[in-house]
This record gives sequence, structure tokens and C-alpha cells, in this order.
Amino acid sequence: MNILAIGAHPDDVEEYVGGTLAKYAKLGHKVFTATATNGNVGSATLPKEEIARIRKKEAAEAAALIGAEYICLDYNDEMFFESEQVRLDFINLVRYCQADVILTHYPYDYNPDHNLTSKIVTDIPVMIPVAKLVTPEKPCDKIPTVYYFEPVNGIGFVPTEYVDITEEIEIKKAMCAKHESQIQWMKDNYKDTIGQKDESFFEAFFINARYRGIQCGVDYAEAFIAADAAYRMHPYRLLP
Repeated sequence: MNILAIGAHPDDVEEYVGGTLAKYAKLGHKVFTATATNGNVGSATLPKEEIARIRKKEAAEAAALIGAEYICLDYNDEMFFESEQVRLDFINLVRYCQADVILTHYPYDYNPDHNLTSKIVTDIPVMIPVAKLVTPEKPCDKIPTVYYFEPVNGIGFVPTEYVDITEEIEIKKAMCAKHESQIQWMKDNYKDTIGQKDESFFEAFFINARYRGIQCGVDYAEAFIAADAAYRMHPYRLLP
């Protein structure tokens, strides 16, 4: 299959589903990672253009660790809004990847870029084959299945699916570690909430993976909810 993980920002997919993507890749599936924005506000000191360049480079390096291809739609971080062109760009992305499965944000999260990315991904699967919606990539006959990964710290998220990432936890850590710029950003920008006591704010995601593993009887796991439309169109599991 072709697997597409779409996050709002560089580092999102590694934090939430890096282990699952590594498992898909290990099983021989083609994996793509993508972000709606370029992360250009993710530094307290660097100019927007510079931090965007750094963050896209970090995301590409993280993807390369599992043989994945990284794509950035290059919208501005925290100033990402829906329009006809935005929707067409997402449709074109899915057509380019010929995605069978899309992993994306849960619709109810703390960040508006996360929420909008989720909304667009939820809206467009049935549009992928529609020829009247013209994009650089031609329509394909696949309607992808969408799975939501959990929001930060799993708040309000009750999983319906789990993926055992016990064997992939170290590669998940390595993928997250590529995002060096975000460790400092969290310390600079969110001193009172996250990143102050831990050496890396990514540690919270590994703790969460341990918690989800306890829930399903393995050492480490990542958790998902299938989008409603996924159950209607593909009532069988496409997660590894």
C-alpha cells in the first residue's frame, strides 16, 4: 500500500506516528510524510525563512531514516486557513501519493493548524477520483482510508485501534531527534508548561507510547481512531 501521514507542522508525524510509519516501511509499504505548514514561527531567535528551511530539512532527514519521502505544502505556520486552493493542494498531494491510507490529526486538538489539517483530510477522500476537480496530478480511483492519531498528551482521546511499536520505539526516537530546533523552541516559548524539566520535550511522546502499550498489552504502542467514513468504505483494518 501507499501510506501518507499528514501533519500540520514539521515534527508532528514523527511524534505521534513515527513507530507506525516505521512498521509500515519495514513491511514493504511505500511511506510518505507531509506537512501543511513549513513551521516558520518555530524559533524565538531565527528569521522565519531560516527556521522554515531548517525545519523542512529536519523533517526530510527524519523521513529518510525509514526510506520515506517528505513533502511540504509550505503554508505559513499558525496562519493556515482553508480556501479552494488549499483544498485542491491537499487533493493533489493525495493523488501524487496515490494513498491507500492517510494518518492525520484528531479533529479536536489544541492547535488550529492541527484541527484544520484534520478537517481537510476528513473532507477530501471522496473527491480524489473526481475528474472535474483539476489538479496537476491526475485523479486516481482510490478513496483512501483515514485514521486519526491522538492529540497532545492524549486528552479526550479514546482509541479504537492500537499498533504495537515495541520493535520500532528506537527508530521513533531517532526520527524525533532529527528535530533539534524544536527542543530549544519549546524551552524558549513554553517555559511554564513543557520542555523545562525534561532534556527533550519529545520524552512526553515516548511516555505516552508506553501508556498506550500498557493499555493493549505490549511494551509500546501508538493509538488511533478510524474516521467514520473509513468504517463505511473499508470495514477492515489497514493498520499494521
